[in-house]
Amino acid sequence: MKQFIVKILGVSVVMTLIGWLVFSRFLPHYYLPVFPYTLIFFLIFTILVHALQLRVAKKDFGSFMRTNMLATMIKLIIYSVFAVVYIVNDRENALTFVICLVIIYTVFSFIEVTELSNLSRKK
Repeated sequence: MKQFIVKILGVSVVMTLIGWLVFSRFLPHYYLPVFPYTLIFFLIFTILVHALQLRVAKKDFGSFMRTNMLATMIKLIIYSVFAVVYIVNDRENALTFVICLVIIYTVFSFIEVTELSNLSRKK
């Protein structure tokens, strides 16, 4: 778990720096003040869900697959609600928000799937 947290925090810092660079140098008129909060939301939620999945995998690896599918579905629902609420409140910046959201989701999901795949191979 510690290795995962360090990795996800490192990626978050890199994404923050890239976001700062892109929005301050190249696309300043597309900057969204909610970007850092979106990143923090994904970071915390990904760590919590990963911790739950690790706990289940250690107890009963057979139920890990069911828990993994359920956790993925719940994450998608929560992320979708988050996106819809933001888009309803700020339609003007919806495209920029969705692009940022997809990038963050893809990066965090890739890291989580990689870690869980490594775990399942070890088991």
